Amino acid sequence: MKLSNTKKTTITKALVITTITALSAITIGCSTGMHKNKTMTAKNDGDIMVPANYRSWPKFVGTVDKMKTGQVREIYINKTGMKTKKGNAFPAGTVSIMEIYDAQKSPTGELLKDSKGKLIKGKLSKVFVMEKGAGWGSKQAKGTINNGDWLYGAYLADAKTPATKDFTSCRSCHAPLADKDYIFRYDEHFDTAMH
Repeated sequence: MKLSNTKKTTITKALVITTITALSAITIGCSTGMHKNKTMTAKNDGDIMVPANYRSWPKFVGTVDKMKTGQVREIYINKTGMKTKKGNAFPAGTVSIMEIYDAQKSPTGELLKDSKGKLIKGKLSKVFVMEKGAGWGSKQAKGTINNGDWLYGAYLADAKTPATKDFTSCRSCHAPLADKDYIFRYDEHFDTAMH
């Protein structure tokens, strides 16, 4: 059966309109959040991934020296978390990253400091991530130490290789900070120019 040019044009137009409509629906779905990444569907500690662009985020507080452990820590927070006002809990969608660096040491093992008395950052050792999701706390297994709706991830320096599968120590450290939404340096964050 041979189609006339008019029928071919009509069929072509219908196909173009159908294709444009389908692509528009996909684009709208993605832009409105219908497509969710792995972290927003996380259910357990260890499901949280390290976002690739976190170093472009604001610092949560200034560099933290840990003299006893010989570590230098850099802590970042995403824009969702930065919108929080003092006295409020961080909203769902807040992500915080903590990089742990080994402090540089002298040949005799003493920690090296700069002219201001701050530890000198050495090699990146681990990357920790905390993310808050609505209702995540209620989905934790019975016996999990309560940390509100926060979940944890811990990775080696590549930010991909898991450093642990047991997050009991993370949860134990943060548990006493319930009145600060389980966040270390909460007051420092709001009381300094970092915010």
